[in-house]
Amino acid sequence: MKIAVTSAGPGLDDQVETRFGRCLYFLIIDTNTMQLEAIENPNTVLGGGAGIQSAQLMSEKGVTTVLTGNCGPNAFSVFGQAGIQVIVGVSGMVRTAVEEFKSGSLSSASGPNVASHYGINAPPQTPAANELSATDTGSQGFAGAAFGMGGGRGMGRGMGRGMGMGRGMGMAAPMDMPRGGYETDVTEDTETQTPEQELAALKQQARMLEQQKQQLDQKINQLGGGHKAIAVVQKDKCNACGICADVCPNNAITIQKYAVVNPEVCTGCALCVSGCPSGAIIIARQNIES
Repeated sequence: MKIAVTSAGPGLDDQVETRFGRCLYFLIIDTNTMQLEAIENPNTVLGGGAGIQSAQLMSEKGVTTVLTGNCGPNAFSVFGQAGIQVIVGVSGMVRTAVEEFKSGSLSSASGPNVASHYGINAPPQTPAANELSATDTGSQGFAGAAFGMGGGRGMGRGMGRGMGMGRGMGMAAPMDMPRGGYETDVTEDTETQTPEQELAALKQQARMLEQQKQQLDQKINQLGGGHKAIAVVQKDKCNACGICADVCPNNAITIQKYAVVNPEVCTGCALCVSGCPSGAIIIARQNIES
């Protein structure tokens, strides 16, 4: 039997992660042989839809049961459609959790145990032996990726050069991006700015971050072998209500006889999935034409 455990690290001796959609690792384990496949979660930094896309990933991996600390309603719905059992409230060492599962002492959940978007605000659970190290004052690397939390006012530094939001939350540029890119003329001490100036500065930072996100998406698609996660409409379920088009932040959906998704514009954020009243939209990985 193949199961998945949310984990704070890539090994059986790491701790079970309490968050599902934003855990650091998924450990795919064959309970008969204890063979292990550690998957670094690609959805940890998504603004929304992390649970849905992580659940889709588990379905693609062919797991029958997921062991985790908490699971929200969106991911739980995907698991239900895929026939995957979910066990929540799991904690401690991954190896111990697997043994408890094999002994039959763990029971499947009948529903989600946390609200939507719980994982956005919940802190990651990391084992003491694998604590993340900071490379700049007030900065902390995130699982070895190029994202950081800036400790200064306005302009923060992660492992690369980061841009502050408010008082220093920064998204660092990947190593192969221009080292001098995304610097702004935003005044560092926002306390001396008027509300209008601060709003203009935040809008400028948002534009910069959007450009950075687009470059990150392109890089991810290249490394992912030309695949991209996008929204897919199940025509037989769609009633053309238009809610998905209204909630789409990228105007990637138009309404004809049914909802039509523009794959070149869609970012796979999954807001349309949670907004669809008829469950007609899923997130799936599709090939991208070069």
